[in-house]
Amino acid sequence: MDLRADADLVVVGSGVAGLSAALEAADRGARVRLVTAGPPLSGSSRWAQGGIAAAIGRGDRPALHAADTFAVGAGMNDRRAVQVLVRQGRRAVTDLLTSGVPFDQGPDGPDLGLEAGHHHRRILHAGGGATGEMVSTALLARATRHPGIDLVADTPVDALLVEAGRVAGVRSAGATFRGQAVVLATGGYAGLWGRSTNPPGNRGIGLYLAWQAGATLADLEFVQFHPTALVLPGAPAFLLSEALRGEGALLVDGAGRPVVDPLLPRDVVARAIARHLQHDGPVYLSLRHLDPAKVIDSFPTIARRLREWDLDVARDLLPVAPAAHYCMGGVRTDTDGRTDVPGLYVAGEAACTGAQGANRLASNSLLECLVFGVRAADAALTDPPARHAHWHTSPPPAYPEESGAQERPAHYAPGGLSARLDRDLGVEREGARLRPLVADLPAATAPGAPPDHVLAGLAARAALMRAESRGAHYRTDAPLASPAWRGRILWRRDALPLFEEVSCC
Repeated sequence: MDLRADADLVVVGSGVAGLSAALEAADRGARVRLVTAGPPLSGSSRWAQGGIAAAIGRGDRPALHAADTFAVGAGMNDRRAVQVLVRQGRRAVTDLLTSGVPFDQGPDGPDLGLEAGHHHRRILHAGGGATGEMVSTALLARATRHPGIDLVADTPVDALLVEAGRVAGVRSAGATFRGQAVVLATGGYAGLWGRSTNPPGNRGIGLYLAWQAGATLADLEFVQFHPTALVLPGAPAFLLSEALRGEGALLVDGAGRPVVDPLLPRDVVARAIARHLQHDGPVYLSLRHLDPAKVIDSFPTIARRLREWDLDVARDLLPVAPAAHYCMGGVRTDTDGRTDVPGLYVAGEAACTGAQGANRLASNSLLECLVFGVRAADAALTDPPARHAHWHTSPPPAYPEESGAQERPAHYAPGGLSARLDRDLGVEREGARLRPLVADLPAATAPGAPPDHVLAGLAARAALMRAESRGAHYRTDAPLASPAWRGRILWRRDALPLFEEVSCC
């Protein structure tokens, strides 16, 4: 076995969170090994069309950004995490501007857009719908030039190396990479769904590795469905950015009649579209009423991609439907990326800091990667060996899955997991569908259970347990929020679920 033990920090993942962590550590003089499963930039960060939210505009303040984040988060945000996000995020975005990241410019500086849930123009975009790619590319260029960073590509991690109760590196086929600590920045698990805006590899492997090593998972039932993903036979669920609606795009039926206010929070818009599709027919995103030249000039990346399917972004009705997009759930961490396993830190979409609550505010995701990637690296380099996070927990309020008929379908093929999640763990859920889904998926402790099925099973059980509707989690058989469920469901290996109360805002 090739044993490489000369790194201070091992970072897994080369998206914005991983690159931010690696650069911060290397700038502090650490020796960093950056390991990524595929080629650099193959994760979800470069797919992010939307922008980065930051309170840098005239009349805007971090407190106002925080208020919008709380409002959309449905009472589930961690107050400290939100404050860290909006305050340090403002500085992080300012640093990107001064470093030369080519954000779209207006006559008086950065062109700040408006998106759903925001009450101020605070969204920075780059490349007319290619913000994630532009930011990722800029960070990767810095990382590849940095003498303190050793980039190891095309190397999937198979397990975390745990020694004496502490994570001390990672294992990959034929190699072990050791370090004083490990930062996981491996993205979310929305790729488990068949209809998803994510790259296929975003199936939560980092969450599974952390859970196997003893870390706590949280909020797995909170999965955000982007309301406007393109619907064409044979085409992927191509994301039609929130920025289109922020600049005036409408959501209409085939006759041009409005379906829903396009600037309502994503969960509300996604449910409205899903119901219209079920009962009334197709829904379209329309920019026909806007200046065509301005639309194409503002969104060149989206316009170019749509032309591949013979669609004109400015003149055609664009058929849309919700698609699994972003996961609020992940490995439970504090605001410095600490898990409850010493030596293991997590950042980006793989983490659940509580900053996003039950429903992420648009364009807060890349901001989270920038802020918490840096904080995780700082903590990983300075924490004493035994430092870890801790949460005050209790048993969950109830176990609704223990009641009711445990109906099982006649046949459930494991290969149909993605389609089953689309149907039974989608925009709207109900106990009658969740119970057989939970029964069919293997128990998390079952020998040889595939990681996909373990995560899907935990998410489905959490959705069944949470007999209320809150943020991105909507139960048709429990359509109201319950004060008893204002908290997060925690999952630990070989243990019953626990409950952490949330005191938000």
